[in-house]
Amino acid sequence: MSVETFTDDLSDRPGLTLGFIGCGTIASAIVTGFLTQNEIPISAVYVSRRSQSKSSALAQKYGDRIIICDDNQKIVDSCGTLFVCVLPEKEEEIISGLTIGNDKTLISLVSTSKVKDLIDRSGLPVEQVYKMICLPAVAKLEGTPLLVPPNTSDLHRLISTLGGGTCINCKDESIMEAMMVTTCMMGPIYGLMKRNRDYLVGQGVPAGDASFVVGRQYYGMVKDALTDCENPDRFDNLVEEQTPGGLNEQTLRNLDGEGFLDTYEKAMGAVLSRIQGKTDGSIPTQND
Repeated sequence: MSVETFTDDLSDRPGLTLGFIGCGTIASAIVTGFLTQNEIPISAVYVSRRSQSKSSALAQKYGDRIIICDDNQKIVDSCGTLFVCVLPEKEEEIISGLTIGNDKTLISLVSTSKVKDLIDRSGLPVEQVYKMICLPAVAKLEGTPLLVPPNTSDLHRLISTLGGGTCINCKDESIMEAMMVTTCMMGPIYGLMKRNRDYLVGQGVPAGDASFVVGRQYYGMVKDALTDCENPDRFDNLVEEQTPGGLNEQTLRNLDGEGFLDTYEKAMGAVLSRIQGKTDGSIPTQND
């Protein structure tokens, strides 16, 4: 599917035209979310061909609402709102190589982006440059996007559709960076679930049953935690609800006694230092 295939057919179509420079997992999830929600009309989404498997899958699913481009400048020229979803090491080169008009809005999904650098590289006014962070769950409108600097206009409304009406405005980059630590716990959670599944299989549970029960049980736990989660005492209360001397209370105590929670906190500190550009994200050793 080429750029030229549908360009002439879009002029009279109502709705926003969005552009995605880079089309990996997060870009694909955001596009899917935008084209799933029904609150704000989206006429077309221009996406980079790379990665081809992702862009082709979007085109197959959404037809002529997806325009695949080999030239990022074509995306810039065709869209008013631009999402940058490239690898951190490629961001400077890609943005600096584009000619971006002052009528555009730029949102970077690059984890290490700094708003000031984005402004300098794009040449855009400060009020038209943002950084956004989200997880792939936005494809199902179940994520919680983070946005900096704060925005209360149409951009916030647009991004909120990805979170089922929720988008957290971060007052500054330091707050966003701290909140980003939670998004970095996705991998560890999946790692724990995998280890839980493998343990059950080792105990003779069929692999399919083990995977099913782990997924369903963890889902139930998280769903319970979601209730009243705006209450700052919610998680303390859930811990306190564990029956004294019971299996859950003992398991938590065992893990804490082995240093599991302290290591978890060290991992959070390490990833925050990487987000802030201070270290490579490794946990310091005693010799460091």
